[in-house]
Amino acid sequence: MSPSREEQALHQLQSQQSKLLDKIDELRAIGVGGLVELPQVIVCGNQSSGKSSVLEAISRVRFPAKSNVCTRFATEVILRRSPQPKIKVSIEPGESRTNEAERQKLREFAPQAFSSDGDLPKLIEQAKECMGISNEDTANSGFSDDVLKVAISGPDKPELTLVDLPGLYYSTSRDQGAKGIEIVRGLTEKYMKNTRTIILAVISAKTDYHLQEVLNMAERFDSKRERTLGIITQPDILEADSEEEGNYLRFMRNEKIHLRLGWHALRNRSFETRDISDDARDEREKTFFEQGRWASLSRDCVGVESLRRRLSSVLLQHVRRNLPSLIADIQDQIADRQRRLAKLGPARSTLQQQRGFLLDISSSFERITSQALNGMYADEFFGEFGDDTQDSQDFRRLRAVIRELNEYFADAMNARGSRRTVREFLGQVYDLDQEKKKMYMEDWSPEYITREALEKEIGEQARKNRGIELPGSANQLLVGSLFRDQSKPWEGLARLHLLNTWESVKYFVCLLLRHLTDEPTYTLLVGTVLVPQLERMKDGLLTKLGELTAYTKRGHPLPIGKSFLSKIQFARTNRQIAALKKGLGLSRPLFAPKDGSESFDADDLERAASELRSSSDQFAAAEIIDQMQAYYDTSIVTFVDNIATLAIENCLLGPLERIFTSQTVNNMDDQQIRELAEELPHVQHDRQRLVQELNKLQAGLDTFNIFSTESSSLQRPPMFAKPKPASAHPSLFQGLDPIALRKKLEPQSKCGYPDPC
Repeated sequence: MSPSREEQALHQLQSQQSKLLDKIDELRAIGVGGLVELPQVIVCGNQSSGKSSVLEAISRVRFPAKSNVCTRFATEVILRRSPQPKIKVSIEPGESRTNEAERQKLREFAPQAFSSDGDLPKLIEQAKECMGISNEDTANSGFSDDVLKVAISGPDKPELTLVDLPGLYYSTSRDQGAKGIEIVRGLTEKYMKNTRTIILAVISAKTDYHLQEVLNMAERFDSKRERTLGIITQPDILEADSEEEGNYLRFMRNEKIHLRLGWHALRNRSFETRDISDDARDEREKTFFEQGRWASLSRDCVGVESLRRRLSSVLLQHVRRNLPSLIADIQDQIADRQRRLAKLGPARSTLQQQRGFLLDISSSFERITSQALNGMYADEFFGEFGDDTQDSQDFRRLRAVIRELNEYFADAMNARGSRRTVREFLGQVYDLDQEKKKMYMEDWSPEYITREALEKEIGEQARKNRGIELPGSANQLLVGSLFRDQSKPWEGLARLHLLNTWESVKYFVCLLLRHLTDEPTYTLLVGTVLVPQLERMKDGLLTKLGELTAYTKRGHPLPIGKSFLSKIQFARTNRQIAALKKGLGLSRPLFAPKDGSESFDADDLERAASELRSSSDQFAAAEIIDQMQAYYDTSIVTFVDNIATLAIENCLLGPLERIFTSQTVNNMDDQQIRELAEELPHVQHDRQRLVQELNKLQAGLDTFNIFSTESSSLQRPPMFAKPKPASAHPSLFQGLDPIALRKKLEPQSKCGYPDPC
C-alpha cells in the first residue's frame, strides 16, 4: 500500500528537520557557536534529579551507571534517524583550553564508531582521561568546560540535539570540591544565558521542589518563562492521593508555575529495575500513568514517547522562529570581521606589499582630511546625518570645530581683549556667570575704570611726558603706551586659542588614523611620522603668534585708511555733545521739538559752550583716549582675522593636507617602510583568526539562508496580486501546515497549557 499524501509530507518534514539540525550541529562543531548564539536544548537540574535517566529514556542508549561519571562536563547528545544504529564519540575543546597542542589533542580524539551502547562507558572513560579529568581530582574541581559529543543514530531515534549539563550541588565531599560548585553553576548559567536555548528544567518528585534551584535559575535568564520546559521525574515515589502528589499534579496542569512550553512527567528506572530493557521500561511507565490521579493527565504530557515527539516539534519551531534574528546576528558578526580585516589590510610579507599598504592608508588619509577641511563630510568616517553619539563637538568634522573655536575666540577678544574696561560710572552690576561658562572666559576677572578716572590718569602721564608738541596736542608716545597696556591680554588669549586648535587637529589626526588602520600600525605612524610633523606645526603656530603680536609690544601706532580718522571725529563729536548737554541740563537730544518742555536761549548756549573750555592737559588726555580707542577698535579686528588666517589656516590647516600623503610614503626608504608596515606575529595571528571566523560565519549564513529561502516563497507585492487560478496538480504541501499535520497523525494534546508550537 503506497503512503498517503499526509505521510509523504510528514516524512519530508522530518527530512528537512534532520538537515536543519545537522547544519546547526556542523556550525557548532566548527566554532560558530562561540561567535553567535545557536539554538539548542539543555538538560539541567540538581544532582540525582534524574537527568541521566531522562537522557537515556529519550535516546534509548544506556549511559554509564555510576552517578559521578557523566556529571563532570557538558555532554552533547545528537540524535538522528538512520536505517542502521551507530554511536560516535568526540570532544569539543572548551574556551579555557588556550594551549593549541591540548586543543588539537582533544579534537583528534575520535574513536571508531560502534553500533552497541555497551562500549559507551569505556569510551567516556577514555574521553575523561583525554580531558585530564579524574573522579578523585577534587583539588582542581574535577570539572571541565570541554564538551563530550555523543552522536547516536538509529531507526527509532528522534531528530533532536540535547546538551546534558553537570548536576547542580551545594555541599562538598571527597569526590566533589567547593570549586566545582561554582564551576557547575557558571557552566549552567552560561548555557541558560543564550536566548536561543530551550531549557529542560528537571526536578525530582523525591526532593522538595523548593530545594531544587534550577527553576529559579531558569527564571533569572527566562523571565517570561517562554523557553523553559519543566520535567518531573520519579513521580512513582509519591504516595497516592497525598498532598505532595497533588502539588506535582498542579505543576503538570501549569497551575503552580506557569511555563509557556508546559510540563512533562517521566517515570525513571528504579535501582531494582535498572537492568530491564527499554521496551519494558516504557511499558512500566505507560502502566503507571494510567493509574490513580496521573491517569487524568493527557498522554501528550506524560511518558517518554510523547516527550520525544514534543521535543522534536518544539526544537524545530524554535529554530525556525529564531532564523531571522539568527541570520541578522550572523550578518552583524560578518560585517564586524570584515571591518576589522579591512583595518588590518592585506597580508604584507614583501616590501612591495608593505609599501602598497602604506600607500592605501596615506591615500585615504589625504582624501578624508581634504573633506574635513572643506566641510564636505561624505566619507563614512564622519558618521551619518543626525549622528548624536558623539559629544557636542564632533572632532571628526574638523572644519566645523575650527569655526566654532574661532567664534569663541572672537567673542572672548571682544569681551576681555582690553586690560581695563571703560565705563561711564561704576555703579552698574554685571552678571558674569553666563559669560564665564563660555570657552576662554573661565578665569576672567574684569577690571573696570571710569572715563573720568582714565582721563585724570592720562593727564598726569601727559604732564610727565611733555615733549615738543604744541599745547593741547597729545604726545603720540602716550597713545602707543596706552594701546600696549590695553592690548596685553591679546597674546595670552591667542596662544590659548592656537593651542586648543592644534590639539583639536591632533585629535582629528589620531581619530582618522585609528579608523584607517590597525592598532600596531597606528601606534608606529603616529609616533614616528605624524606627531613629529604636528610638533613642527605647533612651533610654526607659536612663531607666527610672536610675529603677529610684536607690534603690540613695541613701535608706534600706524593706522592706515580713513576709518581711523572717522572714528576719532565721531568720538570727539560725541564727547563734545555729551558735555554740551550736560552744561545745558538736557536729558533729551540736543535739538528737541519746539513744543518740548525743555528750552534754552542764546545766553544758555554761550554759558554751556564756555564750560566746554578745558585746560590743555585735559584736552590732550581726552584726545589720547579717543585716538587709542579708535586704533584699538581697528587693530583688534585685524588681529583676530590674522590669527584665523595667517596663523591657523597658513601654519596649521594648510600643512595638515600634506602631513601624510602618497608622496610622503614614496619618499620613505626601504628600512622605514619595513619598520612601519611589517606585520608583527600577533597581527598575522589576528588576521588568520578573523579569516577563519569569517569563513565559519559565512558558511553559517549560507546554510541558514537556504532554509530561510525554503521556508518562504516568492510572492507578488499585495498591490499587484492577481487571483490565483485553481491548480490541476496541487503541491504536496498545498494547504498543509506542518504542525497541523503532526497533530493529525499524533494524539491530540489535552494538557492545561498552550500548544508549545
